[in-house]
Amino acid sequence: MTHETQNQQGKTISVELTINEALALTGVRFRENHQLEVDAMSKIKRSLEDQIIHEANRKTIQ
Repeated sequence: MTHETQNQQGKTISVELTINEALALTGVRFRENHQLEVDAMSKIKRSLEDQIIHEANRKTIQ
């Protein structure tokens, strides 16, 4: 694990999920709508990417 990765372990992100999306991520299966889990994971990935890109841009500017 790199020093930069260790520094990011304590950081937090916020993601707004619907109740059903959150339930899907905990393992509840919606037989008619697998897309809930897919959408929730996409929101989390987008938020992580935004956070990482923001951090990288901030470091290059300084």
